[in-house]
Amino acid sequence: MIFYGAGGKNSGPKIQKQERRDQMMFSGRTAMVTGAAQGIGKAIALAFAREGANLVLADKNLKKVQETAAEIEGLGGKSLCSSTDVTVPGQIKGMVDGAMAAFGKIDILVNNAGILRAVPFLNATEEDWDLTLDVNLKGVFLCSQAVAHKMVARKSGRIINVASNAGKVPRVNNAAYCASKAGVILLTKVMALELAKHGITANALCPGATETELLVKTQSGGLSQGLEGIIRGSLDTFRAGIPMGRLAKPEEQASMVLFLSSEAANHITGQTFIVDGGQTMV
Repeated sequence: MIFYGAGGKNSGPKIQKQERRDQMMFSGRTAMVTGAAQGIGKAIALAFAREGANLVLADKNLKKVQETAAEIEGLGGKSLCSSTDVTVPGQIKGMVDGAMAAFGKIDILVNNAGILRAVPFLNATEEDWDLTLDVNLKGVFLCSQAVAHKMVARKSGRIINVASNAGKVPRVNNAAYCASKAGVILLTKVMALELAKHGITANALCPGATETELLVKTQSGGLSQGLEGIIRGSLDTFRAGIPMGRLAKPEEQASMVLFLSSEAANHITGQTFIVDGGQTMV
């Protein structure tokens, strides 16, 4: 665990910055974001920081998540970095215990950690299937259960699970991914039913194609050199199927997460929100 921000190893925000933060939407609240090193997760973390939240940043890639933490510190915020594999219960416990020690509570959990392996159904291996379901679905279950116990004690909490529009409609070469994200959507509804009596809401965000490093790597087979034309052509195909004519920006996904975490969403739970420019109208 590495702490960044006021009172930590690095220099803290100035007094005037702290006064301004006290007036922000999520001032005094703590948000935990998994998969916070890049892409949508990083955008979500930075959006919370801009609105005054304390952040718990979890990712297997500690070096990159520390870069997110440095940006948050630059905004005058506080964050705790945790090198966490969401498929390992012991690491999740360490993440939650560290968050409680640093901030005393967890108000918001965003389950964003995920992987995408584009493999034809006939070629997919058991390892492809197991890893995808473990990270994308079991990871959401394990993190949510661990954090929900802390939220139940306070009779309050927000859980936002990042699924995908691929959990609503089938996608070629994405059997395991589609199954995992469909599972996240229904798991979210069960969580909402069972946790409502404890003052906890649970909702799912279903991003469509979004301008992230994960998407580019997937479309290019994970390679980068000499494949600019292939990448460009694949992304153009994505755009052609989106009525709004472009991919989403990570910040647009983050905006929905902040709404679902805000006081404006107090009476919203068990719902699925698709942010994909109209690509999936269901």
